[in-house]
Amino acid sequence: MHFTENISNKLSELITRELNYNDDKKEIITYAIETALLFVLGSFCLILLGYSLNALMPTVIAAFFGSSLRRVSGGAHFDTPLKCLAFGTIVYSFLGVSTKKVVEYDLTNRQILIFLLLISLLTVVFLAPVDSESKPIKSTSFKYRLKIFSILFVIISFLVVALVDSELVIVSAVLGVVYQSITLLPVFNK
Repeated sequence: MHFTENISNKLSELITRELNYNDDKKEIITYAIETALLFVLGSFCLILLGYSLNALMPTVIAAFFGSSLRRVSGGAHFDTPLKCLAFGTIVYSFLGVSTKKVVEYDLTNRQILIFLLLISLLTVVFLAPVDSESKPIKSTSFKYRLKIFSILFVIISFLVVALVDSELVIVSAVLGVVYQSITLLPVFNK
């Protein structure tokens, strides 16, 4: 049995024992608690790995931008939340370390960052939102809103590149957005 399934079952038992809710309410509460626990665990792991690699700030910034875009654009999924959490922690920490090296060796080029965001914008325009088998998006109007929010988020990222003076912040933000937009590609969503 998977770790998250075990947690879900224990939460469901606790809710059944302690609260007199119907099955729908129990499922919603269990999902909310499980999601909150995974968020806390994921954040802790991300901070711990980013800190241990001496790249905490760029790791957190890349994760913030990537996960914020992911909330509206969707993207590739693993078969368990823990695999997703572990992979995301490693990728965003790698992006944090990469950002530090790009800035350290003065390889930052705003034109390249803008070009990368332009590619991300096009990817979002044509592919977002990407749903998953476990959570399909059925409403056309909701899909449209998610697409608009995804596009707006990438446009906000353009503004960050244009207005923020910190190379560390802008490179981290762009790499987070670029990584997330890559997860929209059909090759990762089969």
